[in-house]
Amino acid sequence: MEYLELNGWKICFHKCFLDQIAELAQKVAELKAAKPNEYHKKKETKLLIAIERVIEEWIASDPLNPQYRQGDTLGDEYKHWFRVKFLQQFRLFYRCSQEHKTIIIGWVNDFDTLRAYGSKTDAYKVFAEMLKAGTPPDDWNTLLNAAKKATATNTIPGFLTRQP
Repeated sequence: MEYLELNGWKICFHKCFLDQIAELAQKVAELKAAKPNEYHKKKETKLLIAIERVIEEWIASDPLNPQYRQGDTLGDEYKHWFRVKFLQQFRLFYRCSQEHKTIIIGWVNDFDTLRAYGSKTDAYKVFAEMLKAGTPPDDWNTLLNAAKKATATNTIPGFLTRQP
């Protein structure tokens, strides 16, 4: 699959995001196998479900929503990246193009990179460093090509299936 389509928007996922989700989905699968009656109460399961909800219900319904615009936190050169705040300390970063009707999910922070102003592992600081290093790329066409390739070659059981 080259992309997921929701509400008329094509959604692609960069490898940075897919790697995180694969690890999280694997952890949820292990929890489900070990504790089938309790896994849904675990923080990993709640995070995976929240990420799905953010993509399907929030971003896909209105990716250009002004509340997803971020200010100067990443720096002026990255203001075209959007971010969704959820579960208090989590941020999901993405780019979108009205012209292409395409959303590219770039990265979401994890339990090791929670939003904490001034921290070395703050979600914004970590993502800004990733962008400066070129992973994910900031150029739209390069990002789009990388995301299409990553989306087409990665399948993650338990993600965006409503059954984590």
